[in-house]
Amino acid sequence: MAAGGRLFLRLFVLIALCLCGGSVFSFYSLLYEQNNVAESTVVLVEKGEPLNKVALRLKKDGLLNSVAVFKVAARLSGKATQVKAGEYRIPARASAKEILDILVSGQTVVRRVTVPEGKTSRQIFDILMQTAGLAGELPPPPPNGYLLPETYVFSYGSPRRVILDRMTSGMRRTIDELWPSRHPDLPYTTKEEALVLASIVEKETALPAERPRIAGVFVNRLRKGMRLQTDPTVIYAVTDGTMELHRRLTHKDLRTPHPFNTYMNKGLPPAPICNPGRDSIQAVLRPQKTNEIYFVADGTGGHVFSKTFDEHKRNIANWKRARRKKRAVPAKKKTVQVKPKQTPKKAAASSAVAPVPAPTPDLSDVQIIDEPALEHEEILDQQDLSLDIIDDVLIEQASEKPALPPAEKSAPAKGK
Repeated sequence: MAAGGRLFLRLFVLIALCLCGGSVFSFYSLLYEQNNVAESTVVLVEKGEPLNKVALRLKKDGLLNSVAVFKVAARLSGKATQVKAGEYRIPARASAKEILDILVSGQTVVRRVTVPEGKTSRQIFDILMQTAGLAGELPPPPPNGYLLPETYVFSYGSPRRVILDRMTSGMRRTIDELWPSRHPDLPYTTKEEALVLASIVEKETALPAERPRIAGVFVNRLRKGMRLQTDPTVIYAVTDGTMELHRRLTHKDLRTPHPFNTYMNKGLPPAPICNPGRDSIQAVLRPQKTNEIYFVADGTGGHVFSKTFDEHKRNIANWKRARRKKRAVPAKKKTVQVKPKQTPKKAAASSAVAPVPAPTPDLSDVQIIDEPALEHEEILDQQDLSLDIIDDVLIEQASEKPALPPAEKSAPAKGK
């Protein structure tokens, strides 16, 4: 080959190498170049979605600077078919290389669904059906007491049945774990009965520290053969198990025959009224040992406990006084237009009116529990336990009627 030809070949090879080197340099520069997105972004890769479609969407969202570089990098690294469906969080200013590694890692965004204690199975199913990110339908709800309230994590697209199975196995595992450590002398002998009482304790208080004590009160009443007389069981009865009562309980509710009405029936209801949490289950298996058999709301979210019926009545009286003071808000003075007395001759000549203040409401007729109720009202029985809600009814009914004469007010209440 002539000298000129060899020189031309060398120049061609050199130019080719330069171009190739520049291309390689440009490729890696674009592969590791950060995007301009200043905040983390959540992206969703659908099941079976092609890589090209994923790359185009990332480009549209400003996460990729070059679709071609992303696709070539995926093919050269063998990761083009390894991108997994799911929800991913892309950090701020991520490079194409970082995004590709995230999409093949399978480390999807963790979602959470929290199921509060004390919900019925139907209410829990409603929560699952309304939770974004879960997929699929659910079978009919299981009986109350089968599902463990807790916070459950999942990835986008997880079947609802998977969460349901975890809740069912969680409740089974919890009762099996706690059952061997129960007190030996409990008035119930099966796990199912323990769950029934745990569901009542769950609905009676929102304070975890009170649960063992309330469980102890119920245990004492069961041992004495007393009716539990707990309001949540009546709510369950009158709402057909929905536990959604948008009014106060009435005396008629308490007297309505129903298998779950513990004001009418002795012993435990036939099944749980809700799904209790771990703390309530543990409370009924290891209740606080006490001689208390009564409790009533203290007005602050907790309860006051007592051993005798007289103490219980005083506690109710104190609670009702506090409620009465809270409700006795001074009424605003109102003025009414009243025509002054006039003689017939001056009546046509005068139309002046004088403002007269309205009389201040008299709250002295509001009765409390240590005063006898009206004749048609039911006197407190020594079997009565909580009556938190029923006492409200007594206050309202008494406030609408004239006060009893002093001689009748001082008459002793009749108890059983």
